[in-house]
Amino acid sequence: MLGDLARWLRIMGYDTVYSDNYNDKQIIEIALLGDRVIITRDKSLYIKARKASAKVILVESIDTREKIAEVAVKAKINISVDPDKSRCPECNGVLEKTNDKNRVKDRVPPQALASYNTFYICTKCSKVYWEGGHWINIRRLIENAKELAKEYNKTMYKRRADLLPA
Repeated sequence: MLGDLARWLRIMGYDTVYSDNYNDKQIIEIALLGDRVIITRDKSLYIKARKASAKVILVESIDTREKIAEVAVKAKINISVDPDKSRCPECNGVLEKTNDKNRVKDRVPPQALASYNTFYICTKCSKVYWEGGHWINIRRLIENAKELAKEYNKTMYKRRADLLPA
């Protein structure tokens, strides 16, 4: 399952559909109709999607940072995080920025309300986020994924060069 990757793509601001409830046919249909890219570890789905002319990426990595790096390189997307562009990691909803503590006072811990001035409210599920101490870990993971993507890129280019005739 790639739920962790879906959450991270959302944090990075990418509109990401994820559910365990879709069968392969539905996934391919959603991708084709919405001009989306299927990201999967399932080789069977990968083959079916290719046959249906859907955009698809087969993920081989297991570690979260490696998955982010692999997808970023294969999809040619940036690895970065900006809270103003992030989406709700839970439901993919758009986050609305607010400095109005009255809007969130009943939905965040008192310590967060006292410590932070900026909050992000999901327009879909109403969950509230803020740049707490966990953002240090988020940024660290993103930076690690960026470094891994550089290495992954070098490896991919080396493999391609090895395949070219001399």
